[in-house]
Amino acid sequence: MINDNGAVEQMVHPTQTWRTKCFAAADRWFSRLVRFMTAWHEGFWLGFLSANDLNVLTAEHYAESKFFLSVEHNLSGLFDWETSALDRYFRRGSRILVAAAGAGREVLALRKIGFDAEGFECNLALVRASERIFEQEGESKHVVACEADCVPSGPQIYDGLIVGWTAYTHIPTSLRRVSFLRDLRQRALPHSPVLISFFARSGGSREESLVYRIATLCRYFLRVRQEPLELGDRISYARFSHWFTEDEVVAELRAAGFRAAHCNIEGDSGNALGIAE
Repeated sequence: MINDNGAVEQMVHPTQTWRTKCFAAADRWFSRLVRFMTAWHEGFWLGFLSANDLNVLTAEHYAESKFFLSVEHNLSGLFDWETSALDRYFRRGSRILVAAAGAGREVLALRKIGFDAEGFECNLALVRASERIFEQEGESKHVVACEADCVPSGPQIYDGLIVGWTAYTHIPTSLRRVSFLRDLRQRALPHSPVLISFFARSGGSREESLVYRIATLCRYFLRVRQEPLELGDRISYARFSHWFTEDEVVAELRAAGFRAAHCNIEGDSGNALGIAE
């Protein structure tokens, strides 16, 4: 620091007082308590709620989301990682089925660059929003309603498959996710690509492990019989999410009959591409 005479003065940092030391200690313990209570809250409800209950919570979350219902989001086009996957693995102008299509962001963007794209969605609020947006854009209704965790029946006519942004991560239980991918595979021609995105984790953190143990204990003591719990299951922002490791994603693709051709994880988000075998 320079004083009025141009001389350089050394910065003097204030020393901690007993009050600031008390605050720092209390703040650390409070943060630990919040994390512990959050883990108990999530663990209890994961143990108590069924997979269908979790689907209801997730549906309500997105039905109330101004962002995912908005025209701005759904006309924003494809993300860079989506464009990169399309350029590398999808044949231009081919027919694509978008699962969990939301209000139509991916379907609209794909159609604008020449793909014959259509989709399905389980959330009626998002389907209705897609109808309004498609009409505004002078498009026919290309997103249909479907039951949660299900794929509309029909012939093998698609050259490519896309699961809407992070939708795969909201399907509860590995059994349901693999079944969902298998049903999708039945709608696609051999060697067709499937693109999925998900929330990612590097491994079993202390908090994730605590949530899982609490959920398991709650099921045991409450005598709740539901589909298996998994490390990485979470309830946050009033929605269910499973946070994946790369090995889990690759294993589920293989179990559904896809060869894992690409998996990229950056921070807490990831995407993967499989080829139908």
